[in-house]
Amino acid sequence: MHRITTRFVLIATVAIFMAANVFTQEEPSTASPRLQPNAEPEEAAVGGVVDAIMQPYLAQRQRTAGGHEWIRSPHLGTIVAVSLRGDRYFFPYGKATDGGAPITRETVVEIGSCTKTFTTTLFALAIKRNQIVPDASAQKYMPKGYTLRARQLTPLELADFTSGMPDDPTNLPRGLEQRSIASYTVRDFLTWASNYEPRTRLPAPYKYSNAGIGLLSYLVATATGKTWEEQLNSEILEPLGMADTTLRPTPEQQRRLAEGHNRAGQDAPRWPVYAWYAAGGLRSTAHDMISFGEAYLGHEEVNGRPVSAELIAAMQLAQKPIFTMPNGNKQAMAWVNDVRGGAPVILKNGGTAGFGSGIAICPTKDAAIFIGMNQVGAQPVEKGVEILRRLP
Repeated sequence: MHRITTRFVLIATVAIFMAANVFTQEEPSTASPRLQPNAEPEEAAVGGVVDAIMQPYLAQRQRTAGGHEWIRSPHLGTIVAVSLRGDRYFFPYGKATDGGAPITRETVVEIGSCTKTFTTTLFALAIKRNQIVPDASAQKYMPKGYTLRARQLTPLELADFTSGMPDDPTNLPRGLEQRSIASYTVRDFLTWASNYEPRTRLPAPYKYSNAGIGLLSYLVATATGKTWEEQLNSEILEPLGMADTTLRPTPEQQRRLAEGHNRAGQDAPRWPVYAWYAAGGLRSTAHDMISFGEAYLGHEEVNGRPVSAELIAAMQLAQKPIFTMPNGNKQAMAWVNDVRGGAPVILKNGGTAGFGSGIAICPTKDAAIFIGMNQVGAQPVEKGVEILRRLP
């Protein structure tokens, strides 16, 4: 059974309270509430590591990363979930909404490209069940009525970003809403993918691609005879007790959805469901994502439910390094193995128009972390790696 800890506000004196109010008027507080005085030693140790890394990071008003300027939203909210040797800890910073709703382990956030790890898990399951051959021609598994020009393309090249496919389809409408599945349909996407021609011999050099993972999901659906959503629910979400991970939130889940912000700190539109949704469409919570992380660590029980040996084996396959990238890290099926500068960490980041997220595991420490932020461009997975490597 997990010991679950969430920190609550501890106001020591009226003077501190008054100072906090003044500070809030000038600058939104990103500090996490203090640990309770009776916190257990491991809880205090984990909290100390998280605070030491997250508080200075979240206090930055402005920075430039990847050529993009980032200005902190006055409503920036972050939830950090840590699992260490089977015990869970949740650390909230800021608020979930502009109106001041608290951000908690049950707050729903857009996880963006962290969705890809679910898709490659399903791909790995299909491999283990001999339903799909990773090095076969992708054409063998194309939905009926579509013929690939790139007949040499394989499912594995889609999973490890060596297909040469661009990040997104090249014929997308400009507006975000016009890119939703209602406007740019599955037929539009599969027609574009069918006409894709690599510019180099395959496998191509590493090139990140949302479109490639999106196409992979349709191949897996053909190979298994089940839609991506059907497989997601029956193979991962239901067995792991991840009730708040979804492509289309219910009205109740929408009420728990954080409000996103763009790089300029302004309100951002909600992320549409694209035709390649298996690459970045999921919404989830810190509770659900840390559950997913524990399963990826090989825990035989998650949320009081047994995890099948078959699912654990598929997850091990999905995170297994395939090739070394130019920066020295190792690429797996969507996952990246960071082997530089400390204990190996396996990670995936995510981003939408208004959210940034990251999930990472450190098998040698039996530790997992998920960070969800209601502002894009902050690259929280980098901080997640730092935290994991400093955990006791």
